[in-house]
Formats: sequence, C-alpha cells, structure tokens
Amino acid sequence: MKDCEVEKLAKYIENLRNVLDQIDKKHIKDDEIGELVDLAEKYFSDAKYYYERQDYFTSLVCVTYAEGLLDALKFMDKIEFNWPFERKFKKLRRVMIAGTFDIIHPGHLWLIKSARKYGRVTVVVARDENAKRIKGRKPIISEKQRLAVVEGLKYVEKAVLGSRGNDIFKIIEEEKPDIFILGPDQDFISPEKLEKILGERGLKVKVIKIKEQFEEYPLCKTSKIIEEIKRRISRNAS
Repeated sequence: MKDCEVEKLAKYIENLRNVLDQIDKKHIKDDEIGELVDLAEKYFSDAKYYYERQDYFTSLVCVTYAEGLLDALKFMDKIEFNWPFERKFKKLRRVMIAGTFDIIHPGHLWLIKSARKYGRVTVVVARDENAKRIKGRKPIISEKQRLAVVEGLKYVEKAVLGSRGNDIFKIIEEEKPDIFILGPDQDFISPEKLEKILGERGLKVKVIKIKEQFEEYPLCKTSKIIEEIKRRISRNAS
C-alpha cells in the first residue's frame, strides 16, 4: 500500500472505533444482535492487530467485515450509531416536529426517532391554550411538565414551548429549522401549503409528511389511553 492508503486505513480503523464506542450494548436485548456486535468488535481488534504488523490488506478486510455487520444492523434498526461523516452532515440540518405530547407513549417516541433520521431534532410542545383550541380539550398534563418530559427523551436535542396565540407557525419562524416533519395524524395542513406559508415569511423549510402509522402496540395514541382508562373506571364502578 502507498503511504496515503495506509493513512486512510488508519482513519477507517479510527472511525470504526468511534462507532463501536457509540453502541450501548447494555440496551441490546436480542442475544443474536449482541453476538453480531461482539463479532464486529473482534474484527476491529483483528484490524488493529494486523495494521500494527503492517499486514494492511488483512487489516482492511477486517475493517470491511466489521463495517458491513454494523451497517446491516443499523439498516434493520437494531442498533443506533452514526459514522463521523454522517454526524458532520446532520449538523447542517435542523429538524423540527410539533405536538401536544400529553401522555407520552410509543407513538411519540417513534415519531421523534423517525425525525432524527433527517438531522438534529427540536420538538415544539404545544401550549395549553393552543392544544385546547385545536383538540377541543385541555391537556391532562400542563405545558411545563410536558416540556420537561420531552426534554429528557432520547433523540431530542432541544425542546421548546410553542408560540402563544393564534399564530402557531411563529415558533418555526423563530427557530428556523431546515426541515419540518408532520406526523401521520397531523392533517390540519398539507406539506405544500405549509411550505408556502413559511416561504411567504422568508423561510426556506422543507416540509415532510410521515404517512406511516405506528401500531406496534395497542395504546399508541393519547386518545386510546384515555378511552382505556375511562373503560376500566366504568367497569370497576359497575
């Protein structure tokens, strides 16, 4: 190998180490997934071993095997990590989602995780007054408490309260995201219309609508949780 290629190989090994450091093995519940991550770590160790002995070709093969395993697991959404070049790219994009986030459930977590694939996530938590006006009922949880909970969620870089009054888009103007995500149940406006409104305010924001519904669990909506609580209360009272 040429000197420049050896330097690249060293960088590949360093990037692999960086990714392995990101993976939290304590939260991997699937034994087979854990074994594959362990295998990637062994390939990483072999890559360093052969690199130090100047067997650069074997070292490169080990790096390639490890990268392939990790990328496959990431593609299947089994583990979370970002290659250094991905983090650099994501720093250029600010992603925003908005909602009431009244009773946090898996549907909320899924939406936030989906938004994170596009970049750094800012979550707008609706004001009590706006949530009541739009949904017809006051949130069960106060806006400050909802904000505190959302701030502590994984994948959330920043959480802010929405604007007061009727101008619910003012907060977008203040935060200036690159991308705004509409959830599957947010049908009050189309992506095209929202882009036009924001464009008239001098903002160039890409609006993306996530159409897929998350239904892995039976209670993935606040309304369903409330109905289930009412049902149980009614059943116990009878």
